Amino acid sequence: MATGNAVGAAQASSVVASVSAPAPAVLPARHGLKLAGQADVTAVAATLAEARRQKMTDVEINKDQSFRVVDGARQVATVLTGKGDMPDAISAGCFIAIHQGDDVELIPTLGYGTYEAETCGGPLAVGIVSSEPVRFGIVLRGYSREAKTSGPLVVEWNRSDNTLLIDETLSTKALDAGATSIAAMRRVFSRP
Repeated sequence: MATGNAVGAAQASSVVASVSAPAPAVLPARHGLKLAGQADVTAVAATLAEARRQKMTDVEINKDQSFRVVDGARQVATVLTGKGDMPDAISAGCFIAIHQGDDVELIPTLGYGTYEAETCGGPLAVGIVSSEPVRFGIVLRGYSREAKTSGPLVVEWNRSDNTLLIDETLSTKALDAGATSIAAMRRVFSRP
């Protein structure tokens, strides 16, 4: 998986969805966030609508890697992963999205910008790798001319304004450590 300026390209291409109502006030986590249960149809439909708004085509939500985000027993958001074709990309790309209230933030990852040298084969795993700040680890399958790979990516979620940002430093750290699972990513980040 490429590193470097990909984060800037992916961040620059991120467009926050327009909303008619403000996102709900965010309460601090009391029990620690975790992923529980698959994404509901409302979150999937809202994410597909945002993908269309961003002019993506052939969009597929990976329902096996899209989950409700819960704090204790209370659902606070939904994280969704998938793939599709971005209007200015040369190959299929992966994405991550977060649905909170009436707001969806969707950012492209593998297969777009500096990462465009690899075609997205789809997300293999997603999990929370840190709670404060909230960071999602994603393992993505990629295809290049030379090989099929699995590589890590770390995305930070700001609950207060429902934004996603690729964490280039931690993504590179996980890649350099050869982390190809959520558990391996957590081990890498727990080291000093």
